Amino acid sequence: MLLSGFSLMSLSLIVMFLGALFIYIFRGALEQRAGTAAAVFSGLSMLLMLPSFYHIVVFNEPIMEVVEWSSVLGSFGLLLDGVAFPITFAVVILGFLSVIYAIGYTSHTENRGTFFSNLLFFIMGMQWVTLATNLVEFFMAWELMLVPSYFLILFWGIPETRKRTAMKFWLYTQSGALAILAGFALLYAITGSFVMTDIGVILTSEMALSTMKLIFILLAAGFLVKMAVFPIHWWLPPVHAEAPTPVSVLLSGAMIETGAYALVRFGVIMLGAAAQALSFWVSVLGVLTMFYGGLMALAQKDIKRLLAYSSVSQMGYVLFALGVMASYGLQGGLFHLINHAFSKGLLFMTAGAVIHETGTRNIEEMGGLSNRMPVTAFTAAVGAFSIAGVPPLSGFASEWMMFNGGFQAALLGPAGIGSMPFFVLSILAVSSTIVSAGYMLRFVMKVFLGPLPTNLESVRDAPRSMTIPMVLLGALIVFFGVFPDVAVHVIAGATQGLLNIVP
Repeated sequence: MLLSGFSLMSLSLIVMFLGALFIYIFRGALEQRAGTAAAVFSGLSMLLMLPSFYHIVVFNEPIMEVVEWSSVLGSFGLLLDGVAFPITFAVVILGFLSVIYAIGYTSHTENRGTFFSNLLFFIMGMQWVTLATNLVEFFMAWELMLVPSYFLILFWGIPETRKRTAMKFWLYTQSGALAILAGFALLYAITGSFVMTDIGVILTSEMALSTMKLIFILLAAGFLVKMAVFPIHWWLPPVHAEAPTPVSVLLSGAMIETGAYALVRFGVIMLGAAAQALSFWVSVLGVLTMFYGGLMALAQKDIKRLLAYSSVSQMGYVLFALGVMASYGLQGGLFHLINHAFSKGLLFMTAGAVIHETGTRNIEEMGGLSNRMPVTAFTAAVGAFSIAGVPPLSGFASEWMMFNGGFQAALLGPAGIGSMPFFVLSILAVSSTIVSAGYMLRFVMKVFLGPLPTNLESVRDAPRSMTIPMVLLGALIVFFGVFPDVAVHVIAGATQGLLNIVP
């Protein structure tokens, strides 16, 4: 369905922008009400997106809004299709819940108006990235996503290290942005267009594979920095661990996934021949990231660093699935964006609740909190078991599809690549679930089971503004585990028939 001019998706972004601007301008007058105002604007933005989500789930038909910008830049627009749906849905829902969560979490935080203004700008940037249809538009949204998140870390991170951590985040992600900019410049030089649909049509005609590989490598370098794939992941553990927890929820649950979405949009779909030629090495990088992130998570004592390294490992799963260039792998990788967003967002919320109530980040100083924090403990178990791939939670469904994609590639094999390499990689990928189960079980046991330290006997569950988002995320994890086809049939409709993909 093609719409001209502004419509609901456009209005959703405009509401977020105006809301962020309003809260910043009137931050002094709003004071403690800044969080409530942010929740109103974020909630309205989410409601404006719901009809589009309903349309694509029920009718499995993409929605596109187009605004003519200029004769040079071409049209700007928003596209919600089966590829954009999982990440956009995750960003919109998780963004709203993170704002609700932040109301209680920041109850004693200074400059709350500026904090919530930046939070809304951050969410808006991620949502815009997932819907953009023009290279210039995409890059503007990519940078808008970075700037407010940098300030959120710089001013509200851990005081002792926040300046260094924010600068590391900026340097890594801006280095990736430069690689993306170079790739976009080559795309424009070759095609003469900034509009992504036009570029895709032009690139399907004859074009030197070596040129496509160069563009793919440049773009992948930028996107993989955002995904924090080994060995360019060094920014993620300190950033996700030391950022304020509502920001960690979005960084780990949504922002890093925009890199995976972009890799599909530009790599698998637009530069499919190059992606196929480099598929084995992409999968190898994914498997290495799985094991590295998982083993590092096993060694952590800081509760948020444990979850941060888990995110590195989980992005390895997605990268492996996208690399095998098989239909099940691609669908499972995109579906995992929803599941990882909700599961890891939930886990960071529970970790923030524990830190908020106990005053410690060291899991060696915790234990027995299930009796004192029952809601937090139960929801943490849901998130942990989903990441570990336990049925009937959503993580099991997407992991099964991703691994199935690996064996699908091993049996049918992308052209020019033997079946044995993908078979070995798939076995290794499945084996990494043992590590994932290990660090998630360690997290649950160390924090919520065992004897309760005497200094934590007065601990209680977090405020309702923090626990309600946790319960809702837990319910969504169960829902998508029991009814995965709600999302999968939309994703499958957009990916079936793609060139260079093993059917």
